[in-house]
Amino acid sequence: MFSHVNTDGRVAVVSGAGRGIGSAICRRLAASCRAIAVLDLDLEPAEEVAAELASMGVDAHTHAVDVTDAESVAQAIGQVRDAFGSIDIVVPAAGNMVGAPIEQMTPEQWSSVITTHLTGAYTLVRASVGALRAAGDGRIVLVSSIAARGIANHANYGAAKAGTEGLTRSLAWELGPDGVNVNAVAPGFIDTRLTRDAAKRKGIDWADAVKAGSALAALGCIGMPEDVAAAVSFLVGPDSRFITGQVLTVSGAP
Repeated sequence: MFSHVNTDGRVAVVSGAGRGIGSAICRRLAASCRAIAVLDLDLEPAEEVAAELASMGVDAHTHAVDVTDAESVAQAIGQVRDAFGSIDIVVPAAGNMVGAPIEQMTPEQWSSVITTHLTGAYTLVRASVGALRAAGDGRIVLVSSIAARGIANHANYGAAKAGTEGLTRSLAWELGPDGVNVNAVAPGFIDTRLTRDAAKRKGIDWADAVKAGSALAALGCIGMPEDVAAAVSFLVGPDSRFITGQVLTVSGAP
């Protein structure tokens, strides 16, 4: 039997938190968390996010973490538990995007994307699961993508995100008896450094990329990181207490 969700004084851990969707999630969670661990491979932007969170009254700690390195992740999570005493929310949001047609995609390109997105989510959840079980109403929100349905010239990214959705449903069954809800968000075209860099690599002007992305959305526009953060906030909040194993699409379209 699951308990009522206590949203007072929770502790959140967010990876990929220095920029884009990850940083937006941190800002949104600041309203309901007493502490947030800001994890990122690049410490400088993480420290900027932490400073902003501190100005909002949140106890924010930064950790330079390579999510593909299980030891690095475990060490950071140990420090978070030592500092805050508990972990209630985990959001693996670290990501990268390196694309190529499949016959040109190198093993290194394939591995880089799969390990960052899928293995990175696994390592963070694995290191945190003991604390989440102890919380009694722990929440995990993984970050998938509409690319899980398929995306040309980015087979590594599409496969990683499809795997993320399988991981979400599997963990929901596994951790549900311990009162841990596991869900995912699946963003569409979101204005982030990742998408801007992808357009630049393809030689596409950003204004043209926005126009093309908007045409694919029923709402006629692209999304912002804050749109994804709002969905994450719902999935870790009290109104989603009976929702687990679901993928919430945030794309402006069905």
